Amino acid sequence: MRILNKVLWTLAFLVATFFWMVLFEHGFTMKGLTEGTGEELRALGAWFGGAKK
Repeated sequence: MRILNKVLWTLAFLVATFFWMVLFEHGFTMKGLTEGTGEELRALGAWFGGAKK
């Protein structure tokens, strides 16, 4: 049970860090959050998928 707790806290930290990064990079508005999240997720998907720029 301890390992599950640590995994969940780590996952929560990574998600919160991702959203803070999106907000700082794309602006502290709802539009910046939604468009920035989509843009960053596409970039992550391309990075993990091996797509070239």
